[in-house]
Amino acid sequence: MEKQRDYRFHIYLRGIILMGFTMLLFKLIITGDIQNFIAPRMLPFIYFAVIIFLLLGVVQIWRSGSKNEEELYCNCGFDHSGKSTPIQSIMIYSMFVFPVVTGFVFPDVVLDSSIAAKRGFKSGLSGSQETAKSEEPPMDEDLAELYLQDPDEYMKQLEERVQEKSQSPESSPDVPLEHPDEFQIQAPPEGFYEELEAKMLKMKKIVLTEENYIAMTNIMDKNPEKFAGKEVEMHGFVYREDDFKEDQFVVARFGLSCCVADASVYGTLASIDDGEKYQQDEWVKVSGIIKSVKYQDWVLPNVEIQSIEKIEQPKEPYVYEEY
Repeated sequence: MEKQRDYRFHIYLRGIILMGFTMLLFKLIITGDIQNFIAPRMLPFIYFAVIIFLLLGVVQIWRSGSKNEEELYCNCGFDHSGKSTPIQSIMIYSMFVFPVVTGFVFPDVVLDSSIAAKRGFKSGLSGSQETAKSEEPPMDEDLAELYLQDPDEYMKQLEERVQEKSQSPESSPDVPLEHPDEFQIQAPPEGFYEELEAKMLKMKKIVLTEENYIAMTNIMDKNPEKFAGKEVEMHGFVYREDDFKEDQFVVARFGLSCCVADASVYGTLASIDDGEKYQQDEWVKVSGIIKSVKYQDWVLPNVEIQSIEKIEQPKEPYVYEEY
């Protein structure tokens, strides 16, 4: 009987924890703070999770108070009650209770430049720039010929090359302002970037908004010379690398594909004479002329600021991939 009461308590506690997760997700949805953690495209999954957690929580709590012993045990021939000590149970349950409590107690924090510094602020440059800077000549034809002449030697050289690539950090040098796309969960429609680039080249003034920020930033990064002389307007937070000049900073935004775990920093270099007075993480709205500059041996777009103003952090500080 004592064992049954103990098992009822465990079932009841699990139900309460599930209800706690339900209420936490519900609170984030109602306040809109859920978008500080996930991209809007993931919201349907959160709605589904709320419903499932609610149903499972209600079922667990209902089972814990049932007088029918068959509803407590599955009668599969195994004892699911467990034989953990009270200390073990507390440690296990605290792993689930802790995120619920902290989610209600502590305020939500938006990613800032400290995270950007840890992850690195990099950019996806065009293949033409990367190829031009590669010191290693193409070996495809040589390898193909070697394969026909001596397959064993071909496999040996191929394995050596793969091992060198994986062990040598310098074989994949950091590209400034890289926007990694390994977490991209939706590929752009065919011809999307080509059409958008053509529209941007026809614009009198390029305005980066939440909807087009990632796509337009990528296009300008890959083709800075094409956009030299064009006027551009954008807003974001101030971010600086250690080797930036005093008048130089990046107007940056965090972009999400799925959730904050895959957040990448998107932005454009900018410069102004009194740039040092704008502090890290301050939000600014800038307008200026695009020039191409060389930074760490890479050609990047740089906004020569003509007007700048400090602004409040927007309600939705992140930008998303939207096609």
